[in-house]
Amino acid sequence: MEQPSSPAAGAPAATSTHPGRLTLDELTALALGADPQRTSLARLYFRVRGRIPRHAFWLHGVLSLLLMAIVVNVLLSIANVDNDTSGKLVNLLFAWPCIAVSAKRLHDFNFSAWWLLVNLTGIGLLVMLVVGCVPGTRGPNRFGIDPREAFARARINSAH
Repeated sequence: MEQPSSPAAGAPAATSTHPGRLTLDELTALALGADPQRTSLARLYFRVRGRIPRHAFWLHGVLSLLLMAIVVNVLLSIANVDNDTSGKLVNLLFAWPCIAVSAKRLHDFNFSAWWLLVNLTGIGLLVMLVVGCVPGTRGPNRFGIDPREAFARARINSAH
């Protein structure tokens, strides 16, 4: 009887009960456009290192943070917390994840995260809108490998 082939060296061990299927962490990493062995939601929201593609910026940096902020705000209003205090708590709670995701998007352009300070000016929203719509630099830069290349490599590895 032939033994199934062992996974490639360095490949993550599949914790799924179905061989060939990706785990939840691997699917999350692929959705973020990154290497499944290196990316998790905690790294996305709490670390400022690395790069993310546009779809990850819009999905995790804008849409999910906005929806989570709305849910927390509603829960605080149900708990009879006044609107001013509720708004401040939500801003405080989601400030760092927003900074971390935005910094990674700027890194995709080979810009330092210090460029986030432009958000303190009147044109900050316009700058982040452009950063969210324009593709980043191709190939590796000083902040890491191209997330599009990592996505393609991870997709190819998961097919085997």
